Amino acid sequence: MKKTYLIPAMQVELAMASQMLAESLTISDTTVDGSNALTKEDTSWDIWNEE
Repeated sequence: MKKTYLIPAMQVELAMASQMLAESLTISDTTVDGSNALTKEDTSWDIWNEE
Protein backbone atom coordinates (compact mmCIF):
# COMPACT_ATOMS: atom_id res chain seq x y z
CA MET A 1 0.00 0.00 0.00
CA LYS A 2 1.43 3.34 -1.05
CA LYS A 3 1.43 6.06 1.59
CA THR A 4 0.73 9.57 0.36
CA TYR A 5 1.83 12.66 2.24
CA LEU A 6 -0.93 15.21 2.84
CA ILE A 7 0.41 18.75 2.93
CA PRO A 8 -0.92 20.61 6.01
CA ALA A 9 -2.94 23.74 5.26
CA MET A 10 -3.78 26.72 7.45
CA GLN A 11 -6.17 29.61 6.93
CA VAL A 12 -6.23 32.74 9.11
CA GLU A 13 -9.61 34.35 9.85
CA LEU A 14 -9.99 37.72 11.56
CA ALA A 15 -12.96 38.42 13.82
CA MET A 16 -13.99 41.63 15.54
CA ALA A 17 -16.54 42.09 18.34
CA SER A 18 -19.62 44.00 17.28
CA GLN A 19 -20.47 45.13 20.83
CA MET A 20 -18.98 45.23 24.33
CA LEU A 21 -18.56 41.68 25.67
CA ALA A 22 -17.34 42.55 29.18
CA GLU A 23 -16.89 45.66 31.26
CA SER A 24 -14.43 46.41 34.04
CA LEU A 25 -15.47 47.76 37.44
CA THR A 26 -15.06 51.47 37.99
CA ILE A 27 -11.77 52.41 39.62
CA SER A 28 -11.85 54.69 42.64
CA ASP A 29 -9.04 56.57 44.38
CA THR A 30 -10.53 55.95 47.83
CA THR A 31 -8.99 53.22 49.96
CA VAL A 32 -10.93 50.60 51.91
CA ASP A 33 -9.89 48.22 54.65
CA GLY A 34 -9.98 44.43 54.36
CA SER A 35 -13.41 44.11 55.99
CA ASN A 36 -14.97 45.73 52.89
CA ALA A 37 -13.28 43.35 50.43
CA LEU A 38 -15.52 41.41 48.05
CA THR A 39 -15.55 37.71 48.95
CA LYS A 40 -17.93 34.79 48.66
CA GLU A 41 -20.68 34.98 51.24
CA ASP A 42 -21.32 31.24 51.63
CA THR A 43 -19.27 30.21 54.69
CA SER A 44 -21.01 26.87 55.26
CA TRP A 45 -17.80 24.93 54.58
CA ASP A 46 -14.18 25.62 55.43
CA ILE A 47 -11.23 23.83 53.82
CA TRP A 48 -8.88 25.23 56.50
CA ASN A 49 -10.92 23.86 59.38
CA GLU A 50 -9.22 24.60 62.67
CA GLU A 51 -10.06 21.69 64.97
